[in-house]
Amino acid sequence: AHESYAVESCFVREVLTLTELTPVPCAPDFVLGVVGVRGAVLSILDLKRFFELPDKGLSEHSKVLLVRSDTMEFGLLADGVQGVGRVARADLETRLPGFSGVRERFLLGVTGDGLVVLDAAKLLAAPELVVDETVEAV
Repeated sequence: AHESYAVESCFVREVLTLTELTPVPCAPDFVLGVVGVRGAVLSILDLKRFFELPDKGLSEHSKVLLVRSDTMEFGLLADGVQGVGRVARADLETRLPGFSGVRERFLLGVTGDGLVVLDAAKLLAAPELVVDETVEAV
């Protein structure tokens, strides 16, 4: 949607190139699937779908940001990664016209040049991102 997003680096475990993705049947549409990372199986989430933004699909530039807290870990799909930089919290505008609902709830702030900084701590603790369903066999 021609927007750039960031998360605090203290929540990013690593950045991976998306090579193999296993779909998960009956999962919400924002769950792209799962990947294996050094013996662990991690869900990959597409925040564009979760935030109801236009979906570009996957490309050879798609990356996965593995984010984690003490209690949760998953991957976030990124169309690309521009790098690492510093942003002072005092420089963030915490209210943004046009951001409402779920996008506003996970907003940490926006820089003067339009970089949207997401609140990774809230994302990692969001109950609506946890899929805990049982599907009965037919």
